[in-house]
Amino acid sequence: MKLQQLKYLKAIVNNNLNISSASKSLFTAQPGVSKQIGLLESELGLKIFERKGKNLHSITPIGQKLINEAFKILEIQENMHAMARDFLNPEEGCLNIYTTNSIARFLLPATVDHFVKKHPNISFHIGSAHPDEKGAVLKKGQSDFSIVAQEVELDTDMIILPAYKWSLSLIIPADHPLKDEKDITLEKISEYNLISYESGSTGRVAQDKAFAEKGITPTYFMTAMDINVIKQYVSMGLGVGIIAKVAADNICDQDVVAISIENLIPSSYAWICYSRNVFLQKYMYDFIEHFAPHLTREVMESISSLTTKEIVKMSQSFDLPNY
Repeated sequence: MKLQQLKYLKAIVNNNLNISSASKSLFTAQPGVSKQIGLLESELGLKIFERKGKNLHSITPIGQKLINEAFKILEIQENMHAMARDFLNPEEGCLNIYTTNSIARFLLPATVDHFVKKHPNISFHIGSAHPDEKGAVLKKGQSDFSIVAQEVELDTDMIILPAYKWSLSLIIPADHPLKDEKDITLEKISEYNLISYESGSTGRVAQDKAFAEKGITPTYFMTAMDINVIKQYVSMGLGVGIIAKVAADNICDQDVVAISIENLIPSSYAWICYSRNVFLQKYMYDFIEHFAPHLTREVMESISSLTTKEIVKMSQSFDLPNY
């Protein structure tokens, strides 16, 4: 068994079992990847993947267990490299972050600007965190940490910390009747077609719950996750939009105005998540603390030895930023 074979396994999983895409991400030829996976299965004497023709169809139950162990081995290897880099060249490396487009666009720039001035030799990779077929948004084994606005399930292998709270805003055409309404309510909003996030997303869950508690069933004209798509159709007068306040404050202009509705719909949480096995280097602590000031290095180091239940209890005392 070779580490290279385990890296091929990881790439295949991270590319939704598409060997062609995995090969491109590894900058190697597809036949070589297929051959090494075949050799690994032969050595182990079992199938890691179920196949349909030449394509990988699914992961076998035993294959999933083996992949979990492979990811742990690769994490150990990366941690050894990270420890060496932190000792020999603490100001060199690459910070890998998985997050949403809105967070990357509206909330990360200030921290990135601060960070690159302080750590000019550290490069960035920012990947997109989208829910998979099971609804999971965390990209295990792909990033140093993830920053997500979705609710995430507690995981004993992960450290999950509240980063900030975020609220929703109503966006309407500049000439809309609600613009001059002094007392906007959910009832008044529901009189118009809604354009908002897809069902199941955190913002949509929060607003659906708020409407339901009032006994209101709003009409959704359109759903989308791209805020610019929502804004476009709001500006065309096809409905009123509900999106994250931080996005509304940054995209609204003379055609579309934003009105905070944080008093109507409770705020949601965003999270910083990382594997318990990740070795946090000095520059990572600096990045996290600037983005989420309550997560100082001292706090992060004390959290590393706590159980998931203890972390949840400690997190309740944090004074979180609000966006």
